[in-house]
Amino acid sequence: MNQDEVDARLGTAIRALRHTRQRTLVEIAAVTGLSHPFLSQIERGRARPSMRSLFLIAEALGTTQQALLAEVSSSAEETPLIGAGTRLLLHEGGVDITEFAEIGTSYEEFFTHARPEFLYVVTGTLEVETRVSDDAASNFTTVKARESIHYPGGTLHRFRRASAEPCVVLIVHGDEHVSRT
Repeated sequence: MNQDEVDARLGTAIRALRHTRQRTLVEIAAVTGLSHPFLSQIERGRARPSMRSLFLIAEALGTTQQALLAEVSSSAEETPLIGAGTRLLLHEGGVDITEFAEIGTSYEEFFTHARPEFLYVVTGTLEVETRVSDDAASNFTTVKARESIHYPGGTLHRFRRASAEPCVVLIVHGDEHVSRT
């Protein structure tokens, strides 16, 4: 599947869910802080959202980035790249595994979501910043290749590449209701 097909399928999935939720583009724009024209372009497959924008859209629609990305694949064998080096590897049984292959050296905005997160660095070095609340002090953790970190849902978090070499990271989001054995 080429990138144009990925963009078109993602836009179609977002539009279909928005219609199911009976929300307008104007309402989604107000909640996400993204512009109405940009959202329209995404839905028509003419613009590609960053992972941050996709996160905001998913939150506004009451779902997750991974659930939207899963709509892009027509079969389990397809793992299309979404945005800059990001692809959904698994979306099954309350667990999502996403691969990030192009990580920048600057922090982006904080993410927070209800599900716990496990982060495994395949190659390179990552610096992870976490906070328990907006006004709490930050904790910084350096995670090297073949090391991991995890944090509970509700934790503010963001990360950046902390090495010159490329960094590949696997992120596992678990459903807090999935039993652990």
